[in-house]
Amino acid sequence: MPFVSVVVPVYNAEKSIERCVESVARQRFVDWELLLIDDGSSDKSGSICDTLAAGDGRIQVFHKENGGVSSARNKGMELARGKYLLFLDSDDYWPENYLEPLVSEQKKRGEDVFCWTAIQLISENHSVPETVYSYDKQTYSMAERSDILKFSARYLLNSPVNKLYRTKLIKDHALHMPEQISIAEDLWFNLQYMEAMGNTHVLILNQVIYAYVRNGESSLDSGYRNHYYEIHKKILRELLDCSRRWGAPIEDQPLYDIRYWEYMQNAFYNLDMPGCPLSAWQKFWEKGRILRDSQFQKCLRYQKDNMGKGTYWMMRTRSYLLVWLYGRIRQRSLHGEN
Repeated sequence: MPFVSVVVPVYNAEKSIERCVESVARQRFVDWELLLIDDGSSDKSGSICDTLAAGDGRIQVFHKENGGVSSARNKGMELARGKYLLFLDSDDYWPENYLEPLVSEQKKRGEDVFCWTAIQLISENHSVPETVYSYDKQTYSMAERSDILKFSARYLLNSPVNKLYRTKLIKDHALHMPEQISIAEDLWFNLQYMEAMGNTHVLILNQVIYAYVRNGESSLDSGYRNHYYEIHKKILRELLDCSRRWGAPIEDQPLYDIRYWEYMQNAFYNLDMPGCPLSAWQKFWEKGRILRDSQFQKCLRYQKDNMGKGTYWMMRTRSYLLVWLYGRIRQRSLHGEN
């Protein structure tokens, strides 16, 4: 039985899958199996995966009908034989010494510790700013489950790709990615996993970095996402409930409010993204619904110093019509229109 199962969902990744697989193959730690889940690709991804597997007995390929990234990850979790499990996306890659320090710390700390790494956002075509997300500047950070809102504030909580999961825990609790949604499903999974782990420690290796590639054209965030507001409102409520059950310090509450505000700003932007099927009036109504959200209004109070007074007070009315009219009047005055 391998120590680590690496699950890679593959969909139309012919340009990047070879680099992804090679980054696993060149790891100094070698006790792994690599599960390539071809999710009904229509390009050459499937055949490339078969060729790569033919050259290394630790690599297995499973071809399935297209069901989305959560479906592919669930298939990988079902098939995994390793004591621990890692997710790796097909357009990402690992630095050469990614696995060895991660596994070494996990063995040293024991099963009651949940080991994570830092994440570096990489844009090869410079379409998004390159950023490193870590917990702090130390070599590693030992935190508690009660630090959940700090993890979220540092953008380390959502992703499944920087975390070393216990395979048995996943299977014993029948944990899976929700396939009925295609956004925030990884955050939902991580909350359920940490709930199943109990009052555990979290070790974050701040100098071991996962290379998270986002070049814009293939990102899931590049177009309109259906039910963005409703899905995130529900999952953010689960995040808040978990923080309370797990004893997050009261002084961390503003971190939640900041993140909620960010997600709601994205919900506004989402309605103007390419592919949105809503009419102008439907978009208007949806933006009004977000504006009337009670948690949004709570978070708005913390943004008073970050926006113009007029915009702030118009948003406090909870009337998107007034916000829209104020914006039009202000725009005309700035351009000197009558």
